[in-house]
Amino acid sequence: MSLIENLLIIAGILLDVFAAMEIQGAMVAHIRKRTLVIACSVVAIIELTFYFAGYAGCRALLSQGYFDDPLFYGEEITAIVLAALGVRLVVKAIKREFIQEHLKESLKVFEYARMIVMSSIYTAIAGLTCALVGVTIWHLIIIIVVISIVMVVLGLYTGLHFGFENKTIAYVAGALLLWAVSLEMLLHRILNII
Repeated sequence: MSLIENLLIIAGILLDVFAAMEIQGAMVAHIRKRTLVIACSVVAIIELTFYFAGYAGCRALLSQGYFDDPLFYGEEITAIVLAALGVRLVVKAIKREFIQEHLKESLKVFEYARMIVMSSIYTAIAGLTCALVGVTIWHLIIIIVVISIVMVVLGLYTGLHFGFENKTIAYVAGALLLWAVSLEMLLHRILNII
């Protein structure tokens, strides 16, 4: 997979983090710099942990010989998984869950960490599929950390200034990014059309 594809996959998945942090940002009167640094660090650590758990789990299965041709099957499985993750984001956008909004003095790590852990399950799935297609892990560390920080900062400040109604747009944008990579993999690598 190319660097652009990896960027699009991670950005698509982490737009879920943007939406979660947007909700948190809508409920505070102001954001302290210390709180922002802690939030960025916690989210980046959670995302990296789940990504590497999926990646390591898949590498362990590959080393045991569970797949005869992991690159061939990996691209098909990755295209399907990315399309399914996009569908999940669209379902979240349509669902428009009820959020009990109330003003808080500051962000509580446990409140947003729980939401991030739930969405990070899909980051683990992305790690698993990236291991199937032979993505090297080192440049993804930088991508995950940078995009996590960007999504946390943008999500908190968007929520602070505009409320949490933009999360629907974030879900749809994430789905479109994941579907674009899935379609590109299908047409270019699997069907050899383009």
